[in-house]
Parts: sequence; structure tokens; C-alpha cells
Amino acid sequence: MNSISNIIFIVSGVFAAFAIFQLARSLKLKKENKSYEQLFQHINDTLLLIDIIDGKIMYANEAAQKMLGYPLAELTNKTIFNIHSKEQLARSSEVIATVYEKKGLIYTDLPFISASGERIDVECSAKVEDFAGKVVIFISARDIRERLHMQAQIKKQSDIIEQKNKDLIDSITYAKNIQHAILPSLSSMQQSFPEMFVLYKPKDIVSGDFYWHTSVKSSVNNGLASTGAKLDVISVVDCTGHGVPGAFMSLVGYTILNQTVNSPEVNTPGAVLDYMNREVVQTLNKKMDEIVINDGMDMSVCAFNPQTMKLNYAGANHVMYHIRGNVLTSYDGDKQAIGLQSQDQLKPFTNHELTIQKGDVIYMFTDGFEDQFGGDRNKKYMSSRFKEYLLSIHSHEMPEQQKMLEKEFLGWKRNNEQLDDVLVIGIRF
Repeated sequence: MNSISNIIFIVSGVFAAFAIFQLARSLKLKKENKSYEQLFQHINDTLLLIDIIDGKIMYANEAAQKMLGYPLAELTNKTIFNIHSKEQLARSSEVIATVYEKKGLIYTDLPFISASGERIDVECSAKVEDFAGKVVIFISARDIRERLHMQAQIKKQSDIIEQKNKDLIDSITYAKNIQHAILPSLSSMQQSFPEMFVLYKPKDIVSGDFYWHTSVKSSVNNGLASTGAKLDVISVVDCTGHGVPGAFMSLVGYTILNQTVNSPEVNTPGAVLDYMNREVVQTLNKKMDEIVINDGMDMSVCAFNPQTMKLNYAGANHVMYHIRGNVLTSYDGDKQAIGLQSQDQLKPFTNHELTIQKGDVIYMFTDGFEDQFGGDRNKKYMSSRFKEYLLSIHSHEMPEQQKMLEKEFLGWKRNNEQLDDVLVIGIRF
């Protein structure tokens, strides 16, 4: 009996100890739960603890109750699937499975449905955690309706801006077609100058640089030609600015250049520049009391008599290069622009006359090539390097020279932005 009593006593002691252990564990878990609950209540985001087995909502903080419109007692009788729309139950189950598999997930494609049936777009961060002796899914959710509304407004404005930009680019691209249409064709210029090239690289869609060509009969006797002699005239023009403002100026310049053909007093390149300056100043300053336009152009004009092989050149802030053999000669224009000086400040433009020999080459150009930054030290190309390069290629066929110049320009520019319009014309006589 004594041994049975001892066994009963020992078993009773074990059960008592186990009961005390369970009680202590329960008290510890309640204490932990209370600590978790107190911590959760100080977090502004919606917090939900989900049973990983059946999706039951084990706990929700005050932010969750406020967002979803349920009291805690009612919310903890629901599952995570009850606060998702019926149409997205499959996605809801998929998310729970993915969270369990990956131990965590961030998602925005599962809106909550409130007690009133309102859709609440949320961004959720879900993680698998140990809580109160269970493996649970801890979900932190943030209302993103305002953010989505703002994104939608931004998207709407972005779409409007994008459409306006597209319309603008389409308009400018069409303007480019018009600008190219008024430029003389290479084939028409080659009727006067069979061996020539035109390198034309606008910085933007449209350009402030342009070139002009015509063939006329001289109306007077002078050093260049006798009355009735045929003259081939070519001009290179660099208007103030580039892009749309430069393109508008180019139209002004092109129109006035066409008028010089019908003006009896215009018989030399210098006279062309004098006429251009008068007309540009008058055209741009008709409303000086309302608006002042300080724009103009740099340009050069060559007139060639194929009978006498005489060539006259005049420039406004432009230079012409002439190569004979392996010698390059610069013909500097006057240091004054077209349209920026009043008549009382302007000196007559100077004519430079030279006799051309067969095989001579001339180059007319704007400053875009020489002013481009690039190379190993990111410096300007400069006129000295330009002269050297022209001397190195001048004996090549003219179309080949164009390709070589373009390759040289792009190789120098590298990843730099093109700073200005580029225009180079080469002619071999």
C-alpha cells in the first residue's frame, strides 16, 4: 500500500507541476499578448494578425477597426477572406500561400472591403511571425486611395502634356519639311557648281542656319562681270539662335535674299549684305514702340563668273577658306552682323575679289562646327583644327569630303550635346 501511495503521490505531484507550468505559460502569453496589443495601438497603420491555418483574424488594432468600420469583437469573428471582395478570393488565397512560402510579401492589388461595402485600396506588407505560441501572418496595411488619386491626376496631366508635346513636335517636324522645301536642292546648285557638297546638321528639328543659291545676269559693268554676264551666287547664313526662333529668322533672311535678285543696285556680294542689313533692320523694327527685336544674322556671299573665273566674296562675321594646291588662304569678312547695326553705325561691306584656277576649292561655313565641344579634353574644335582638317581632305571627291567631315564632327562631339546648327559647303572649280 505504501508503494501505491507513493506512486499516486508522485503522479499527483507531476500533474500539479504541469498545471502550474501551464498556468505560468498562459500568464506569460497573456502578458506578451497585452504587450503586443499596447504596442500595436500606437501604430497608425492598419495591423492584422491572421491565423495561417484558416485565415481567421486573431487581432486588429484600432486603426484597422477605424478603416474597416468593424468593432474588434466583430472583426475577430471574420477571416481575411471576408474583408476582400468575392471576385478576388482566388487572389486572396494565392497571396496567403505565397506569404507562407516566401515568409513575406508586399502587394497592392488586394483592396479591402469595409463594413459599409466601400472599396479601400491598400498597400500591404505581410510577414510570417511567431505570436502567442502560434505561427501567424502579420499584415500591415496603409490606405493608398489618396496616393492613387494623386497618381491618376498626375497621369492625366502627364498624358495631356505628352499629347501637347506630340502636337508641338509634329508641328515643328512639318515646319522642318517646309524649311527644307525652300532650301535649294543639291542638284540645282550642281548645275552651277558640279563638284560640291553641303553638310547640313541642324541642332534641333528646324534650323537657324540656311543656304541660298541663284544664277543671275549682271545688270552693270564692273570688275566682276560685264552687262548681261551670267553670275552664280551662293550664300551661307547663320541666324541668331537655333530651333524655332532661328528658323523664323531664316525665313526672314531667305525672303530678303530673294528680293536682292530684283534690286538693280545689288551687283556685288558686298551690296547684297548692305541690302540685307537695311531690309532686316526695317523688317524687324517696324513696331519699335511695342517690341524691340535684337536679332540678326552672320552670313557670307560668293558671286562667281564662270566666263572670267572671277569670284567675289563678302562676309558679315564670316570667313571663307580658299585652297590652291596645299595652301589655305582665309578671306575674312567684316566684323559686323546683319540686322544688329543701324545704318549710321554700319560701314559698307567689303568685297574680296580673286581669280579662280581649275582645281581650286573654297569652303563657306557657319560657326557650329568650330564651336563644338568635344575631344579628349572637352574643348572647342576651333578654327585652327578646322583648317588643318580641310587641308588634309580637300583633294578627296566632294561627296567623300562631306562624309569625312560628318564623321570628324561626330567623333569630336562624342556624347556631348550638339551646341549649334552646323553648315559647311565645299565647292571645287
